Amino acid sequence: MSADEKNKVRVELARQLFKEYYASCFWHWKPDLLITEATIPALVKELCAHGGRKGMLAAAKLQNTEER
Repeated sequence: MSADEKNKVRVELARQLFKEYYASCFWHWKPDLLITEATIPALVKELCAHGGRKGMLAAAKLQNTEER
C-alpha cells in the first residue's frame, strides 16, 4: 500500500470516529469540520480525554494506522 493510500485510510477512519464520538468528544467543534491529516492529532487528544475506554482504544487504532 502506498503512502497516499495509507493516508486516505487514516483520514477516513478519523472521519468515522469524529462522527461516532461527536456528541461525547467533539460537540464544541463544527459538525461539518473537514477532517484532514492536520486535524488528527487534536482528534486523538480529544478521544483520549473524553471518549472513555472505547475512545482511547479508537485513538490508539488511529495512531497505529500511521505506523503501518
